[in-house]
Amino acid sequence: MRLPTDGWELRGCLGDTWRWLSGPGRPEGEPGWLPARVPGSVLDDLREAGAIPDPYHAADSLLGEWVPQRTWLYRRRLTVPPHGSGRRVLLHFEGVDHEATVLVDGVEVGHHAGMYTPFTCDITDRVPDGGGAVLLAVAVHAAPPGEPQVGRTDRVRTHKSRMGYGWDFCPRMIHQGIWKPVQWEVAGPLRLADTTVAATLAEDHTHATVDVSVRLDAAAPGSVHITVRDPERHVVARTRADHTAGTDEVTACLTVRRPRLWWPNGHGDRPLYTVTVDLRDSAGNTVGRAERHCGFRRVALRPNPGAPAGALPYTLEVNGRRLYAKGWNWVPHDALYGAARPGRLDHLLTLAADAHVTLLRVWGGGLIETEEFYAACDRLGLLVWQEFSLSSSGIDSVPSADPAYLALMEREARHIVPALRHHPALAVWGPGNELHDTATARPLAEADAPVIAVLARVVAELDPGRAWLPGSPSGAAFLNRLDLIRADPDAQHDVHGPWEHQGHGAHQRLYDAGTCLLHSEFGVEGMANRRTWDAVVPADRQWPTGRDNPLMEHLGAWWNNTPLVRAAFGGRPTDVDGMRRASQQLQYDGLRYAVEANLRRAPRSSGALPWQFDEPFPNAWCTSAVDHRGDPKPAYYGVRRAYRPDHVCASFATQAWGGHTVFTATPHAWRGRPGSGGPLRGATVLARVLTVRGETVGESDGTLSVPRTDVPGELFLLDLALRDDDGTLLAANRYVHSTTGDLGPLFDLAPAGIEAATEPGLTAVRLTHTGGPAALGLCLSDARPITAPGWGTPDDSMLDLLPGESIRIPVTWRDAPTEGRALLLEGWNIRARVLD
Repeated sequence: MRLPTDGWELRGCLGDTWRWLSGPGRPEGEPGWLPARVPGSVLDDLREAGAIPDPYHAADSLLGEWVPQRTWLYRRRLTVPPHGSGRRVLLHFEGVDHEATVLVDGVEVGHHAGMYTPFTCDITDRVPDGGGAVLLAVAVHAAPPGEPQVGRTDRVRTHKSRMGYGWDFCPRMIHQGIWKPVQWEVAGPLRLADTTVAATLAEDHTHATVDVSVRLDAAAPGSVHITVRDPERHVVARTRADHTAGTDEVTACLTVRRPRLWWPNGHGDRPLYTVTVDLRDSAGNTVGRAERHCGFRRVALRPNPGAPAGALPYTLEVNGRRLYAKGWNWVPHDALYGAARPGRLDHLLTLAADAHVTLLRVWGGGLIETEEFYAACDRLGLLVWQEFSLSSSGIDSVPSADPAYLALMEREARHIVPALRHHPALAVWGPGNELHDTATARPLAEADAPVIAVLARVVAELDPGRAWLPGSPSGAAFLNRLDLIRADPDAQHDVHGPWEHQGHGAHQRLYDAGTCLLHSEFGVEGMANRRTWDAVVPADRQWPTGRDNPLMEHLGAWWNNTPLVRAAFGGRPTDVDGMRRASQQLQYDGLRYAVEANLRRAPRSSGALPWQFDEPFPNAWCTSAVDHRGDPKPAYYGVRRAYRPDHVCASFATQAWGGHTVFTATPHAWRGRPGSGGPLRGATVLARVLTVRGETVGESDGTLSVPRTDVPGELFLLDLALRDDDGTLLAANRYVHSTTGDLGPLFDLAPAGIEAATEPGLTAVRLTHTGGPAALGLCLSDARPITAPGWGTPDDSMLDLLPGESIRIPVTWRDAPTEGRALLLEGWNIRARVLD
């Protein structure tokens, strides 16, 4: 039985005062106790109680940095019914971050360290046979020492999320708390202690096996009954295993004939089978039950076509079908990851699925995620590359080889791996993020770091059907950098970076020169969305937007590229709205160009994983594509379009053509899968240069070249269309260009007329161009107060409409009541307005 979320109390303790405060003799209404929630986070409970300022506002998280230096004592009353002689009362903690002592009526009944490993306390001796109320207290001790982003990996001695110690996208908010549920049970002589499941699909797909391991606490004989049901709940396999008293484990292997295959997002259905384990006593009574869901698929990494000798395999193959890893990097969606954020996880993962993503890399500075995360990925078809909680540290990035640390990591892996292996979405294991030799930046592998070897061995033993990569990046070079590409193009196997827009021309040169097989981390920075910015940055501290504003140092300073934005737009941004629009345009254009450049090199390039999808804290500037509130930035839509099954894009030297005499662009297109080979069948590409009035200056079905002097005005559009033989439009794409040395002319564009017609419930908006030049950078976003429930997400945004064009945009409202729905429509050359 799960203990309720509410009904807990919390207070801080210096030293060992928690021992004085944990007993039953404290007076009723004693001051100092605050309401708490379990699962939860200490910092979040203190925020809710008003004991600290909101850490998500301005630099107020600094005022809570003292919190993890203390022990925090949770308590609640627990009423236990009569249980009789020979039965045990057990408390099961699924996760406490990071170290805890458990007490009942002031008497210690358990101690544990490790946020990812569950533990059980036997409290039978503290509860009378006739039942009654006891005082449960849990002392969550001060957070252990840890390293922020710039520190030393070799000093880390715990397996705890590192992000909260201070990272480029997360200020120092060290997490403490009972972050997963607490269960209690009254157990007899038979108890089902744990169940793990592994599903294996035969090579010929004709059958699958389900291996079940049941850990028992058995002081009496009984039997284990295992049933496998298909998605319609029909029984497809079952077995029974009898056991004697003293048996601690029962294993079984069941065969499922003609299984339905599980496929990643966009490639087929995701049928999930249910494995039920019933533990029965000798009289046939069910005394324990567990359920796990599994899916049947084969996932492997295959060598990339044309890969250099010695390169690892990086091409995903699922059920015999090779696919491009259209990915993103995932970080914890909240710094206070134990706190309930209803609906946000499903909302974010659905956004990823809607963007045609097939692979999420769960970054090694974050979490071994929650069961809810993996279950949602199973349902949505999002493959997971899961890293353990290890990361680089700036000064030194080689993990410790201390024997005690290696033993700890082996114990952690021996719990984590079996607990997750039933999830069909789990595709790849890795040891951590950017582990490398500090002097040479060479990525580490099993032979270089004992902890990597330990984790690789445990994964091979306990989950042999899963792929393994020794790190991200895995080399041979670390960085995607132009000088390194030119010096040794064949060393670009799996690389990282850069994480910033490189500037007009330099950005395109870098990504057009790319040779990597897998680009597992790269990004472009951008400013926060309007309503997040306004909620986080006080009105009197919003300008200037650069690092010369002291507040910006706290809100994503690493990614504050105000000087680059000014230069890229000719010094034109002079207020917050102009800076936001320019910054987000640069992030949108830069990230989609980088993603498209990787895609068009397929199949030699087999995956692109931008950094980063989400963010755990509302930064003023960040590389995230979706902000902390859950609102997509324009960059999200650029990648979402690039990941469509049918896509058309182009390579070109720059977006600002001052100093060039000829504009040249080469179109690239594919249907179904990038790099599928051969010419386009049954489809044609048309590339056009258009003025902002919609007039065609030049067109071609191949490389397009137009003298710059033929283009009137300072702005023009590269318009691309992919059509099938009967003229049906399959995909379209547009890029804004300037005939000058920057994109500043966007600030001078004459006003355009846009009519916006809404459908009932604001479930769709039709935008129609009614006059003036092209309307550029049209964005729709949720305009409700930031505290409003749920999310409103347009299916498309960051649009360029030519004179006379019209487009209907569906809007998905998740957990948002119909009343009060509102959208903000804005763009470069239209009057911003709210649609409701």
